[in-house]
Amino acid sequence: NGSGENEYLKHLTFQGAKKRYGKVSNELRERIEFELETIKNTGYPGYFLIVEDFIKKAREMNVSVGPGRGSAAGSVVAYCLWITNIDPIKYDLFFERFVSKSRAKKTIVDDITYLDGSLLADVDYDISYDRRAQVIKYIEEKHKGKTCKLLTLNTLSSKLCVKECGK
Repeated sequence: NGSGENEYLKHLTFQGAKKRYGKVSNELRERIEFELETIKNTGYPGYFLIVEDFIKKAREMNVSVGPGRGSAAGSVVAYCLWITNIDPIKYDLFFERFVSKSRAKKTIVDDITYLDGSLLADVDYDISYDRRAQVIKYIEEKHKGKTCKLLTLNTLSSKLCVKECGK
């Protein structure tokens, strides 16, 4: 249930904070609490727990995983969960670029939260291409019947196409 997810996410985050930072200062605690509250209010606790789980599993299987990039690098919660390996406190990165109330539009129907996919925050993680199938298989087996693969298609203008080919 939602409150169980929130509490478990909080537990894992503070456990990770102790390992990442040692002593959890008041300033760090406030930042974590702010992020956790925003994550809860936008309906993302389950997403963070799923990503944390398969990133951890990938590393256990010795599958190369990148340090995390994009706006997710601004999340101290993601850092404390080892989803990212970039310290947002050290580099003064903003969490609000990743998850904020203005980015997440949600609808609740029969106690099920639906999020507008066009506004969803996502973690840009780079999993080794040659072993990515193992991680996908793990996710599909763990969440049987509740997974799908998404494809993103981009269109390029002829000018941009030539520029990209030149790279």
